[in-house]
Amino acid sequence: MIKSTVCYLTNPYQLIFKNEIIDDENIESGFILCETLVSIISPGTEIAAYVGAQPLRPGNAYPRLVGYCNVARVIKVGPNVSSVSVGDRVLTGACHCSHFLILESNILATVPDKVESRYAACAYLFQIGYDAVIRSGLKQGSSVVVLGLGVLGLGSVAMSSRLGANVYGISDYLIPTEIAKKFGANEIFNRKKIEDLRVLLGNRLADVVISTSNSWSDWDLALQIAGKGSFIGVIGFPGRDLSSPKNNPLDSQYFYDKQLKIQAVGHVVDEDDKSLSLKYNMKDNLSFILSEIERGYLNPELLISNMFSWSKLENAYKNLIKRVDSPITFGLEWKN
Repeated sequence: MIKSTVCYLTNPYQLIFKNEIIDDENIESGFILCETLVSIISPGTEIAAYVGAQPLRPGNAYPRLVGYCNVARVIKVGPNVSSVSVGDRVLTGACHCSHFLILESNILATVPDKVESRYAACAYLFQIGYDAVIRSGLKQGSSVVVLGLGVLGLGSVAMSSRLGANVYGISDYLIPTEIAKKFGANEIFNRKKIEDLRVLLGNRLADVVISTSNSWSDWDLALQIAGKGSFIGVIGFPGRDLSSPKNNPLDSQYFYDKQLKIQAVGHVVDEDDKSLSLKYNMKDNLSFILSEIERGYLNPELLISNMFSWSKLENAYKNLIKRVDSPITFGLEWKN
């Protein structure tokens, strides 16, 4: 038997660690037993849960597991497992926990030998922005505006830049601005200088807008800077925990007259699903991103402001809420 330490939110601001027993002597067919090496905090999702923000989906009430960016080592395999072996490192969507069982089919990717575990655990965060980029249909030289430079906005900047776009960010914070430039952004504008961005973009405005913000004012801004026929990829959740907007968020002068294409992005199927007409799937996306990290084209270290022991998860949450030194995200170490 193996004792697994699992993080739960029992209520807002109430984080506990539970010990759960895993039977490692009778692993079922197709299952894999893993021990976590590193997990990365997804700030938007996890802090929202920690403070009690309105759930996005039914069934996400408390108690609930937290986390989904996990790199683990395979320590045992059940019968009929063929794609991984004991000792392999794997990227999964497992929660913050020390050990877990997972179906082979739910493994997202095998981590290349040359990629550090903490960097590999960031791959899913890049994938969310990459999904927006893929769906937008941007071409080399397209103008992309990323609204909000948290961890997902920075990932969007990085992936847009890698695919040859001219990328402009909107942020009022210095450290994310500096990181975005290192990821290839052409220029960053704070919200008081949006008119300068409009002048730079010209009459065509932006070909693609990727919005990571929840505020209605930023949603209005996304509509304003999107050009005619442009794509707006929505990673944030406009209006979450806010009262109804004063203005119509789908005002005809933007939504109808501009013929905008507005789509929720970031959540993509694990494997090909022709019914959704997606060119790529999550597993392919993640394999590509890991290869980009391996070859040195993406630097996840820019996203990780610090590493904590898993037992200090709540401290990490509090630091993200206070925004001391503008942290992007934190990692949790599970193995020495």
